[in-house]
Amino acid sequence: MWQLVLVSIIWAFSFGLIKGQLTGIDPAVVASIRLVLCVLVFSPFLFFIKSRTPNLKLIALGSVQFGLMYLLYISSYQYLPGYLVAVFTIFTPLYVVLINSLISKKWQLQILYPVVLSIIGAGIIVFKNINQEGYLLGFLLLQLANIAFASGQVGYKYLAGSGNDKDNMLWMYLGGALLATIYCLATVDIEAVEINGKQWLALLYLGVISSGLCFYLWNKGARLVNATTLAVMNNGYVPLAVIFSVTIFAESADFVRLVLGGSFIALSVFLAQRQSKN
Repeated sequence: MWQLVLVSIIWAFSFGLIKGQLTGIDPAVVASIRLVLCVLVFSPFLFFIKSRTPNLKLIALGSVQFGLMYLLYISSYQYLPGYLVAVFTIFTPLYVVLINSLISKKWQLQILYPVVLSIIGAGIIVFKNINQEGYLLGFLLLQLANIAFASGQVGYKYLAGSGNDKDNMLWMYLGGALLATIYCLATVDIEAVEINGKQWLALLYLGVISSGLCFYLWNKGARLVNATTLAVMNNGYVPLAVIFSVTIFAESADFVRLVLGGSFIALSVFLAQRQSKN
């Protein structure tokens, strides 16, 4: 559980970097660089891995959870303002529960209660009036990204087995990097890409810390909790992101909505944990 909490804190702090620094770079380039950095960070574990035979299932899963997700997620920033990206990611918990129920073939209505509370809480905090047209494509791209990310989280619980998480994530990052890089090389004029110093620093941070370290911790934590807790923790970063924006970046926020929405999310985590114990 602590892994999920720590990642939520880091992601909450990192959320504005893509919109603030990287929207001028082709999404395929950003996705490829971030995932290649993940592979480089975890590549030393290849020398200690028990079996160097590529795990094709984890490579395929990584291409979905990381490669496909990033291509869709970063592309959505071309059509949506940053706050709507935050709004439209709050449905990920629902996809986690539905996909897990589909795989396990166990459909229980009560597990949806914490998930719905989590979505309501996140919505209270981040929702604003949508007064512009042309957001439909961005919304659809983001929901596909959410489904890809949810599929990877749930799939990892079933495919990781007794393998070491570091070894597993190396194969998953490789799958994500391969998909993103192949797509990038096929669709982007690499010679025309320009990345300045600040953007490289942002990419380095996002690739090594926000992606490499955090996805490892997130998937490791996903194996240790039930599907409902995993689902609601997908919205755990939302109140933290608002708190950081107020305390660190001196932005304004609605304190009442923050407390009310945060209470809903905290209650959803409590109920999910209680269901797990029962």
